Amino acid sequence: MVRLRYRIEGRGPRVVLLNGIFQRLESWDPVVPHLEGYTLLRYDMRGQGESEAPEGFYTPEVHAQDLLGLLEELGWEDATLVGLSNGGIVAIKAALLAPHRLRGLVLACTTPYLDPALRAKVESWLYALRAGGTPLRLRVALPWVFGARFLNAHPELLQEKGLATLMAQAPDDKAQERLLLGFLALEDLRSHLPDLALPALVLYGEEDLLFPKPYAEALAGAMGARLQALPTGHAAPLEAPQAFAEALKSFLEVIYA
Repeated sequence: MVRLRYRIEGRGPRVVLLNGIFQRLESWDPVVPHLEGYTLLRYDMRGQGESEAPEGFYTPEVHAQDLLGLLEELGWEDATLVGLSNGGIVAIKAALLAPHRLRGLVLACTTPYLDPALRAKVESWLYALRAGGTPLRLRVALPWVFGARFLNAHPELLQEKGLATLMAQAPDDKAQERLLLGFLALEDLRSHLPDLALPALVLYGEEDLLFPKPYAEALAGAMGARLQALPTGHAAPLEAPQAFAEALKSFLEVIYA
C-alpha cells in the first residue's frame, strides 16, 4: 500500500475529508474548527502533500482503493465521506466499490462525468504545467478555482507573494501531471449512481466556473440527492468555511440522529 500522510482529530461519528486535486490536508484547516462533535480523518492522497508519489496515473479508482485501504488499516468500519472536486469523484468511486463501508456522501463542487468543455478546462492546466511548470499552471488555474468575490477580496493571491504561498502547497510537477492525467481518465459514472442507496448531499458554488451548476444537477438527479448552493467559487471550503461547515453539519445531524 502506498504511504499516505493522514491526521485524525476530534471525537464522535467518523467523517473523512477528501482533498481537491492539488491540495494538502491543511486545506481543511478553515473548516475543521466548525466541526466539533465528529472524528475527522483528513489525508494527502497519493501525489499530494507528504504522501508518496509513485509512478503511474492517479485515477479516481486508484485513489478510492487507497482510501478504502486506509480505512481498513485504521479499523474504521463506517464513515461519511466529504469530497471536494476530485475528492468528490474519489468518494463516489469508493462508494461504488464498498457502499457497505459508508454512512453517507457529501459531494462538493464536483462532477460524475467529463464532457468536452470540462476536459478542455483541465487540459489547459496540463498544457500550462508542461509549458511553464507550476507558476504558469497556477496563473491559468486561479480564475477557475476561486470565485470573483473571493479574488476581488483577496487580490494578494494574484501577486508574487500570494502565488509563492500557493506554489509551496502544490505537489511537484511530475505528481501534478500524474494527478491531472488520472483525473482525465474519469469515465462516465452517471449510469451507476442510481444503484447507490446512500444518503447524499450535493453542494455547488454559485460562482464555480470550473464545475458549474449543471454538473451538480446531473449528480444530484442521478442519486436522488439534495442539492444546495454555496456563495462561492470552486474552492468552497476555503472561500466560505462557515457556510460549508453549516451545510455539512445539517446533513450529518440527520445521518447520525
